Amino acid sequence: MQFINPQEAEAKVAARYRVFLVLWIGILMSVVLFLVLALAVASTGVANPMLTYSLVGSGLVVVIVSVLLKQRLVKQAIERREIQSLQSAYIIGMALCESAALFGLLDHFVTGSNISWFSFLFALTGMVLHFPKKDHLRAVST
Repeated sequence: MQFINPQEAEAKVAARYRVFLVLWIGILMSVVLFLVLALAVASTGVANPMLTYSLVGSGLVVVIVSVLLKQRLVKQAIERREIQSLQSAYIIGMALCESAALFGLLDHFVTGSNISWFSFLFALTGMVLHFPKKDHLRAVST
């Protein structure tokens, strides 16, 4: 059995945590960019309430699924002690949240709906819920 210096272990956790933060900030900025694009460019779409409700509903479902899926994948990564699986769990969760913002952008341009903003709200809420936790990294590293 190999013993690891606690300071070394914490340094590795801190380095990996910075990677997770960069990924999180990058995807968050992508969601914000989609929102800014929707605010800056006016829509010429034709109103279609059924499509609007479908896209906003899909955005909500995708964010809920992303949170539940990430929880399950994080638990599996901790059980297996695989840092790459943990990183994949976070990326999958964040990418699904980003897709909710894409649904909102699509809804804005296709239908010009006033409720397409809910998809962006769902995406941003999901991103806040996917903020990286050092405890997950420590659990995998021990």
